Amino acid sequence: MESNVTESVEKTASKSTEELLSEILKYQKRGSRVTRIASFAVIAIVVAIAVCLVLLMPRIVGFVDHAETSLSELDGVITETSAMMDDVNELITEAGTLIDNSNKMVTENTDAVSETVQKLNNIDFETLNKAINELHDVVEPMSNFFGRFSR
Repeated sequence: MESNVTESVEKTASKSTEELLSEILKYQKRGSRVTRIASFAVIAIVVAIAVCLVLLMPRIVGFVDHAETSLSELDGVITETSAMMDDVNELITEAGTLIDNSNKMVTENTDAVSETVQKLNNIDFETLNKAINELHDVVEPMSNFFGRFSR
């Protein structure tokens, strides 16, 4: 009997070992399947990235070339604008000088014109007319006298 019990214990132990080994094998197969799926997914992602790079690289290079050309043209425009701004600043300076000179001329001439107007206002036109008439009266007989000789 003892041997039967021992055999039974050994069979139970061996069955449980066999069951454990089959479960371990089953989990290893599942793990292997998951690893294969993950590997295929990684390969698919790498292939997709490579395809995207191959398809997009010419566009990216074209975009970079276009951006470089645009920046070069923009640099030229900025240079021209800077030169134009220098010209505008020079014109503004010259216009300021012209305005200052005009103001100076107006100020100087205003004084002269005011002085002239004041002198004209001081003239006594009635006395001047009277003097001109008297001079006419004096010169007319002389003119008549000399006019007789000239004929």
